[in-house]
Amino acid sequence: MVARKSAKKSGTVVSPNFGEILAWEGWELRLLPAGHIIGSTMLHLTRQADGAKLLYTGDYKLRQGLSAERCELMQADTLIMETTFGLPKYRFPPLDAVCAAMHEFVEQTLVSGAVPVLLGYSLGKAQELLRALHGLGVPVMVHSSIAQMTEVVRSHLGELPEWRMFDAARVHGHALVFPPNAARSPELRRLGRCRFAMASGWALDPSAKFRYGVDEVFPLSDHADHPELLETVQIVQPRRIYLVHGYTCEFAAELRALGHDARALGAVDQLELGL
Repeated sequence: MVARKSAKKSGTVVSPNFGEILAWEGWELRLLPAGHIIGSTMLHLTRQADGAKLLYTGDYKLRQGLSAERCELMQADTLIMETTFGLPKYRFPPLDAVCAAMHEFVEQTLVSGAVPVLLGYSLGKAQELLRALHGLGVPVMVHSSIAQMTEVVRSHLGELPEWRMFDAARVHGHALVFPPNAARSPELRRLGRCRFAMASGWALDPSAKFRYGVDEVFPLSDHADHPELLETVQIVQPRRIYLVHGYTCEFAAELRALGHDARALGAVDQLELGL
């Protein structure tokens, strides 16, 4: 948090282990692995007075990624969950297939004499990209912001490819990993011929390549897809569900059709009238 969000180093910082119970003002709090990015957590609360339980997912995914801990769910009476990809069309392909397509993109780009540039956020997606490139045998250069965050979490990652800070004078033969906001930076433009690829769950949308202005898109996401959202409800078994982010109204309607008490937060939720 200090490195990414400039959090103050002074004051009281509580860093519980996953699953450790913290008692606070009549509540038992637990942090559970969210599987979103490395170190990301869900918040599970138990009210000591009556044992009522609430789970707030935040951003999460159930499938095992390359760099984050596997998600762990707990039963709760109330579930607050994010639904970024809450439509049935959002079903992500197997991770192995995505990595194979990325490898092919890198190799073909290098053979053509161009520079492959993979785009992902400096914390989370960038480390996933580095892990995905391990074993390809292609050295990697990264943007300074990605280098900073990778060093912070490096001891918690698995094997990485050979990587170094970006050096325009020695870029030949390397794959680059840059944050999306640096994709059109002067330092990349001066390289001449580059091919850009965006890693995002939105790659499943037909317009994604045009929207991002890139040569290729890969559906590498750190969010739950539609089947995982349904699986979450089945595992948690909540009595009531509140939805935030993404397709909240659509997914709430789908859950209600399945017999769940589900509402979208922060949106006008058109409820059905049973006749």
